[in-house]
Amino acid sequence: MDDLMGIHVPPPREDFAIREVFVDHALRKDPLPHIDYSFNPYVGCFHQCAFCYVPRLMQTDRAAWGRSVVVKRNAASVLAREVRKLPRGLVAISTATDPYQFVEGMYRITRHALEVLLRAGWPVSVLSRSGLMLRDVDLFVQFKEIEVGMSVPTLDDNARKLLEPWAPSIESRLRCLRELADAGLTTFVGFAPAYPPTGGWTAGAIADIFESIDVRKVFTRPLDARWGVRESMLARLEDSAVSRDLARISDRGYMAGFIDELAAECKARGIEFRNAEEFRIGVRMAPSLKV
Repeated sequence: MDDLMGIHVPPPREDFAIREVFVDHALRKDPLPHIDYSFNPYVGCFHQCAFCYVPRLMQTDRAAWGRSVVVKRNAASVLAREVRKLPRGLVAISTATDPYQFVEGMYRITRHALEVLLRAGWPVSVLSRSGLMLRDVDLFVQFKEIEVGMSVPTLDDNARKLLEPWAPSIESRLRCLRELADAGLTTFVGFAPAYPPTGGWTAGAIADIFESIDVRKVFTRPLDARWGVRESMLARLEDSAVSRDLARISDRGYMAGFIDELAAECKARGIEFRNAEEFRIGVRMAPSLKV
Protein backbone atom coordinates (compact mmCIF):
# COMPACT_ATOMS: atom_id res chain seq x y z
CA MET A 1 0.00 0.00 0.00
CA ASP A 2 1.10 3.63 -0.35
CA ASP A 3 2.14 5.71 2.60
CA LEU A 4 -0.86 6.30 4.87
CA MET A 5 -0.68 9.69 6.60
CA GLY A 6 3.10 9.46 6.34
CA ILE A 7 3.23 5.90 7.69
CA HIS A 8 4.30 3.11 5.34
CA VAL A 9 1.90 0.17 5.46
CA PRO A 10 3.19 -3.08 3.88
CA PRO A 11 0.98 -4.52 1.12
CA PRO A 12 -1.14 -7.56 1.99
CA ARG A 13 0.56 -10.85 1.30
CA GLU A 14 -0.89 -12.83 -1.57
CA ASP A 15 -1.67 -15.77 0.74
CA PHE A 16 -3.41 -13.59 3.34
CA ALA A 17 -7.15 -14.35 3.68
CA ILE A 18 -9.96 -12.11 4.97
CA ARG A 19 -13.23 -13.55 6.21
CA GLU A 20 -16.32 -11.74 7.51
CA VAL A 21 -18.54 -12.91 10.36
CA PHE A 22 -21.41 -11.58 12.46
CA VAL A 23 -21.13 -11.79 16.25
CA ASP A 24 -23.47 -11.90 19.24
CA HIS A 25 -21.11 -10.24 21.74
CA ALA A 26 -18.65 -7.38 21.41
CA LEU A 27 -17.33 -6.73 24.92
CA ARG A 28 -15.52 -9.29 27.04
CA LYS A 29 -14.82 -9.03 30.74
CA ASP A 30 -11.06 -8.80 30.88
CA PRO A 31 -8.88 -10.46 33.54
CA LEU A 32 -6.02 -7.99 33.04
CA PRO A 33 -5.46 -5.47 35.85
CA HIS A 34 -6.70 -1.91 35.33
CA ILE A 35 -9.09 -3.03 32.56
CA ASP A 36 -12.82 -3.81 32.80
CA TYR A 37 -13.61 -4.91 29.24
CA SER A 38 -11.79 -5.71 26.03
CA PHE A 39 -13.07 -5.02 22.53
CA ASN A 40 -11.44 -6.92 19.67
CA PRO A 41 -12.81 -5.92 16.25
CA TYR A 42 -10.91 -8.69 14.48
CA VAL A 43 -9.76 -12.24 15.08
CA GLY A 44 -6.24 -12.79 13.86
CA CYS A 45 -3.57 -10.31 12.88
CA PHE A 46 -1.54 -9.40 9.82
CA HIS A 47 1.68 -8.63 11.74
CA GLN A 48 2.68 -12.28 12.27
CA CYS A 49 4.67 -11.61 15.46
CA ALA A 50 6.64 -14.72 16.45
CA PHE A 51 5.85 -14.28 20.15
CA CYS A 52 2.09 -13.62 19.97
CA TYR A 53 0.26 -15.19 22.93
CA VAL A 54 -3.15 -15.28 21.24
CA PRO A 55 -2.70 -18.66 19.47
CA ARG A 56 -2.19 -20.23 22.91
CA LEU A 57 -5.32 -18.55 24.29
CA MET A 58 -7.35 -19.70 21.28
CA GLN A 59 -5.65 -23.12 21.15
CA THR A 60 -5.03 -22.65 17.46
CA ASP A 61 -2.21 -23.66 15.11
CA ARG A 62 0.65 -21.19 15.44
CA ALA A 63 1.92 -22.04 11.96
CA ALA A 64 -1.32 -20.68 10.50
CA TRP A 65 -1.39 -17.59 12.72
CA GLY A 66 -0.83 -14.36 10.83
CA ARG A 67 -2.14 -15.73 7.55
CA SER A 68 -5.75 -14.61 7.90
CA VAL A 69 -8.04 -12.26 9.75
CA VAL A 70 -11.72 -12.51 10.63
CA VAL A 71 -13.67 -9.25 10.48
CA LYS A 72 -16.51 -8.85 12.98
CA ARG A 73 -18.75 -6.89 10.64
CA ASN A 74 -21.47 -5.99 13.17
CA ALA A 75 -19.23 -5.55 16.23
CA ALA A 76 -19.93 -1.82 16.61
CA SER A 77 -23.71 -2.34 16.40
CA VAL A 78 -23.55 -5.06 19.05
CA LEU A 79 -21.35 -2.80 21.18
CA ALA A 80 -24.00 -0.07 21.00
CA ARG A 81 -26.53 -2.45 22.56
CA GLU A 82 -24.12 -3.66 25.22
CA VAL A 83 -23.10 -0.23 26.53
CA ARG A 84 -26.76 0.45 27.29
CA LYS A 85 -27.00 -2.68 29.46
CA LEU A 86 -23.59 -3.26 31.05
CA PRO A 87 -21.99 -1.32 33.94
CA ARG A 88 -19.73 1.46 32.68
CA GLY A 89 -16.06 0.51 32.66
CA LEU A 90 -12.70 0.98 30.95
CA VAL A 91 -12.59 -0.66 27.51
CA ALA A 92 -9.26 -1.81 26.08
CA ILE A 93 -9.02 -1.73 22.28
CA SER A 94 -7.56 -4.29 21.75
CA THR A 95 -6.05 -7.16 23.74
CA ALA A 96 -6.04 -10.01 21.18
CA THR A 97 -5.59 -8.31 17.81
CA ASP A 98 -4.30 -5.05 16.37
CA PRO A 99 -7.31 -2.73 15.98
CA TYR A 100 -5.47 -0.70 13.32
CA GLN A 101 -4.01 -3.43 11.14
CA PHE A 102 -4.53 -2.76 7.43
CA VAL A 103 -8.08 -4.21 7.26
CA GLU A 104 -9.24 -1.39 9.55
CA GLY A 105 -8.61 0.99 6.68
CA MET A 106 -11.17 -0.99 4.70
CA TYR A 107 -13.78 -1.85 7.34
CA ARG A 108 -13.48 0.93 9.98
CA ILE A 109 -14.79 -1.36 12.74
CA THR A 110 -12.51 0.26 15.33
CA ARG A 111 -13.57 3.78 14.34
CA HIS A 112 -17.27 2.90 14.52
CA ALA A 113 -16.72 1.34 17.95
CA LEU A 114 -14.97 4.49 19.16
CA GLU A 115 -17.95 6.54 17.98
CA VAL A 116 -20.24 4.30 20.05
CA LEU A 117 -18.08 4.57 23.16
CA LEU A 118 -17.72 8.34 22.76
CA ARG A 119 -21.50 8.82 22.62
CA ALA A 120 -21.90 6.57 25.68
CA GLY A 121 -19.21 8.44 27.62
CA TRP A 122 -17.15 5.32 28.38
CA PRO A 123 -13.38 5.49 29.07
CA VAL A 124 -11.06 3.76 26.62
CA SER A 125 -7.47 2.63 26.30
CA VAL A 126 -6.26 2.05 22.75
CA LEU A 127 -3.16 0.02 21.83
CA SER A 128 -1.74 -0.67 18.38
CA ARG A 129 1.44 -1.06 16.36
CA SER A 130 0.09 0.91 13.42
CA GLY A 131 0.18 4.59 12.56
CA LEU A 132 -3.31 4.26 11.09
CA MET A 133 -4.33 5.18 14.64
CA LEU A 134 -3.66 8.82 13.70
CA ARG A 135 -6.73 8.76 11.48
CA ASP A 136 -8.91 8.77 14.58
CA VAL A 137 -7.32 11.65 16.48
CA ASP A 138 -10.46 13.66 15.80
CA LEU A 139 -12.38 11.17 17.94
CA PHE A 140 -9.69 10.64 20.59
CA VAL A 141 -9.59 14.33 21.53
CA GLN A 142 -13.32 14.33 22.26
CA PHE A 143 -13.12 11.65 24.98
CA LYS A 144 -13.07 12.81 28.59
CA GLU A 145 -11.15 9.69 29.64
CA ILE A 146 -8.73 8.16 27.17
CA GLU A 147 -5.16 6.94 26.81
CA VAL A 148 -3.59 5.90 23.53
CA GLY A 149 -0.52 3.76 23.12
CA MET A 150 1.88 1.94 20.85
CA SER A 151 3.50 -1.45 21.30
CA VAL A 152 7.22 -0.63 21.26
CA PRO A 153 9.03 -3.59 22.87
CA THR A 154 12.41 -2.58 21.40
CA LEU A 155 13.99 0.43 19.76
CA ASP A 156 16.17 -1.75 17.51
CA ASP A 157 14.34 -2.07 14.20
CA ASN A 158 16.63 -4.89 13.07
CA ALA A 159 15.36 -6.94 16.01
CA ARG A 160 11.80 -5.92 15.16
CA LYS A 161 12.22 -7.16 11.59
CA LEU A 162 13.11 -10.62 12.86
CA LEU A 163 10.24 -11.11 15.30
CA GLU A 164 7.54 -8.77 13.91
CA PRO A 165 8.23 -8.99 10.16
CA TRP A 166 4.96 -7.50 8.92
CA ALA A 167 4.46 -4.92 11.65
CA PRO A 168 5.22 -1.22 11.07
CA SER A 169 8.71 0.04 11.81
CA ILE A 170 9.76 1.28 15.24
CA GLU A 171 10.38 4.74 13.77
CA SER A 172 6.79 4.96 12.55
CA ARG A 173 5.46 3.97 15.98
CA LEU A 174 7.55 6.61 17.73
CA ARG A 175 6.41 9.23 15.23
CA CYS A 176 2.81 8.24 15.89
CA LEU A 177 3.29 8.61 19.65
CA ARG A 178 4.80 12.06 19.13
CA GLU A 179 1.81 13.22 17.08
CA LEU A 180 -0.67 11.78 19.57
CA ALA A 181 1.07 13.61 22.41
CA ASP A 182 1.14 16.82 20.36
CA ALA A 183 -2.64 16.51 20.08
CA GLY A 184 -2.81 16.72 23.88
CA LEU A 185 -3.47 13.03 24.50
CA THR A 186 -2.08 10.86 27.29
CA THR A 187 0.22 8.38 25.60
CA PHE A 188 1.73 5.11 26.77
CA VAL A 189 4.12 2.43 25.52
CA GLY A 190 3.52 -1.28 25.70
CA PHE A 191 7.09 -2.53 26.16
CA ALA A 192 5.83 -6.06 25.81
CA PRO A 193 7.03 -8.65 25.52
CA ALA A 194 10.18 -6.86 26.56
CA TYR A 195 13.10 -7.38 24.17
CA PRO A 196 16.61 -7.43 25.63
CA PRO A 197 18.77 -4.44 24.65
CA THR A 198 20.25 -4.91 21.17
CA GLY A 199 21.73 -2.60 18.56
CA GLY A 200 23.58 -0.55 21.14
CA TRP A 201 20.44 0.60 22.94
CA THR A 202 20.72 1.05 26.70
CA ALA A 203 18.00 1.52 29.31
CA GLY A 204 18.91 5.18 29.65
CA ALA A 205 18.83 5.79 25.89
CA ILE A 206 15.43 4.09 25.59
CA ALA A 207 14.03 6.20 28.44
CA ASP A 208 15.46 9.33 26.78
CA ILE A 209 13.52 8.57 23.59
CA PHE A 210 10.30 7.98 25.51
CA GLU A 211 10.77 11.26 27.37
CA SER A 212 11.51 13.16 24.14
CA ILE A 213 8.17 12.17 22.61
CA ASP A 214 6.26 12.85 25.84
CA VAL A 215 5.30 9.28 26.73
CA ARG A 216 3.52 9.36 30.09
CA LYS A 217 3.30 5.65 30.97
CA VAL A 218 5.06 2.37 30.18
CA PHE A 219 3.88 -1.13 30.96
CA THR A 220 5.76 -4.34 30.32
CA ARG A 221 5.55 -8.10 30.62
CA PRO A 222 7.97 -10.97 30.04
CA LEU A 223 7.91 -13.34 27.09
CA ASP A 224 5.60 -16.34 27.37
CA ALA A 225 7.51 -18.97 25.37
CA ARG A 226 4.80 -21.63 25.46
CA TRP A 227 2.63 -23.02 22.64
CA GLY A 228 5.23 -22.96 19.89
CA VAL A 229 6.63 -19.50 20.61
CA ARG A 230 10.09 -20.87 21.37
CA GLU A 231 10.27 -22.84 18.11
CA SER A 232 8.84 -19.97 16.08
CA MET A 233 11.39 -17.53 17.46
CA LEU A 234 14.36 -19.87 17.05
CA ALA A 235 13.54 -20.34 13.38
CA ARG A 236 13.62 -16.58 12.83
CA LEU A 237 16.76 -15.97 14.88
CA GLU A 238 18.86 -18.52 13.01
CA ASP A 239 21.91 -16.95 11.33
CA SER A 240 20.97 -13.44 12.50
CA ALA A 241 23.67 -11.02 13.63
CA VAL A 242 21.66 -10.19 16.76
CA SER A 243 20.51 -13.73 17.49
CA ARG A 244 22.71 -14.29 20.55
CA ASP A 245 21.68 -11.02 22.23
CA LEU A 246 18.03 -11.35 21.23
CA ALA A 247 17.82 -14.92 22.53
CA ARG A 248 18.19 -13.50 26.04
CA ILE A 249 14.56 -12.43 25.80
CA SER A 250 13.64 -15.61 27.70
CA ASP A 251 16.40 -15.34 30.32
CA ARG A 252 14.32 -14.15 33.28
CA GLY A 253 17.33 -13.34 35.46
CA TYR A 254 18.96 -11.16 32.80
CA MET A 255 15.68 -9.53 31.77
CA ALA A 256 14.74 -8.73 35.39
CA GLY A 257 17.94 -6.72 35.76
CA PHE A 258 17.41 -4.87 32.49
CA ILE A 259 13.78 -4.08 33.25
CA ASP A 260 14.64 -2.85 36.74
CA GLU A 261 17.16 -0.50 35.15
CA LEU A 262 14.68 0.67 32.51
CA ALA A 263 12.00 1.23 35.16
CA ALA A 264 14.40 3.35 37.22
CA GLU A 265 15.43 5.40 34.18
CA CYS A 266 11.81 6.01 33.21
CA LYS A 267 10.73 6.96 36.71
CA ALA A 268 13.66 9.37 36.97
CA ARG A 269 12.17 11.16 33.97
CA GLY A 270 8.67 11.27 35.41
CA ILE A 271 7.35 8.35 33.33
CA GLU A 272 5.11 5.89 35.16
CA PHE A 273 6.36 2.29 34.81
CA ARG A 274 4.25 -0.78 35.60
CA ASN A 275 4.76 -4.54 35.95
CA ALA A 276 8.55 -4.67 36.34
CA GLU A 277 8.01 -7.09 39.23
CA GLU A 278 6.60 -9.74 36.86
CA PHE A 279 10.14 -10.56 35.70
CA ARG A 280 11.03 -11.70 39.21
CA ILE A 281 8.09 -14.07 39.57
CA GLY A 282 8.83 -17.76 38.93
CA VAL A 283 6.22 -18.37 36.26
CA ARG A 284 6.22 -21.83 34.66
CA MET A 285 7.66 -21.29 31.22
CA ALA A 286 9.08 -23.27 28.30
CA PRO A 287 12.88 -23.76 28.17
CA SER A 288 15.06 -20.75 27.44
CA LEU A 289 15.97 -19.91 23.86
CA LYS A 290 19.41 -21.06 22.80
CA VAL A 291 20.91 -20.34 19.41
